[in-house]
Amino acid sequence: MTTLSETSARKRFSLPELSTPLNVFVDILIVVAVSGAVFFLEDLAYSLGWIPYGTEIRGAFSVVAGAATAVVLVISRGGSLADLGFRRPTRLALVPFQATAILLAFLLGQSLGPLLVSLFVELPAPDFSRYDSIQGNLLAAIGMALILPLTASIPEEIIYRGFLMGRLTSLFGDDRRGAILTVMVQALIFGAIHFQWGLGGMIFTAIMGVVWGTAFLLCGRNLWIVIIAHSLGHLLFVTQLYLGISLVG
Repeated sequence: MTTLSETSARKRFSLPELSTPLNVFVDILIVVAVSGAVFFLEDLAYSLGWIPYGTEIRGAFSVVAGAATAVVLVISRGGSLADLGFRRPTRLALVPFQATAILLAFLLGQSLGPLLVSLFVELPAPDFSRYDSIQGNLLAAIGMALILPLTASIPEEIIYRGFLMGRLTSLFGDDRRGAILTVMVQALIFGAIHFQWGLGGMIFTAIMGVVWGTAFLLCGRNLWIVIIAHSLGHLLFVTQLYLGISLVG
């Protein structure tokens, strides 16, 4: 028997234009193509010295471009920002507790995940050398902490949780099996695009993707809650870079 909530979920994530796997793949490929093209141009601009910024934010333009493309695609398909997860939380008073719980789950995952992986393969440490200029530089750390929500937390959540998980739900279904596949696939993609951090960094971010993706579903696909938790995680990350120590693991 189909419940009202299940019917609503299907209506929300099965727009007529997304009725076939081909359309789902096309939408995903468009976002990948735009992000990849902008990353190539951005990398070229860096190599030619056209971008006067440090390597700390390399890749930011491609993420923002991908997020903008995802928003345009959803709206052009007859959807809205609410379909990406930009909805008012049902109970605002619970948001701080939910975000804190997600952050704690993230810290636990970052501590235990690499240990479990290292039981099977030798796991290299993430390559964060591109952020060496942050260590001991308070102004640089503050600047990075302020810019990350705009260049990482928000656009990444739009792409990987709001957009990609919505598309994958249309592909895999909204039952338990579909939810597991959706979370795992988006987490693997999320880890892969952080290739600049090396293999250890890709595993690091794949674990992040599992935490953020699971939290997104448990919070009723509300993107704001996950964005807050993601931003808090970035704040800890910048603090780690500034102090030159590891806060997880």
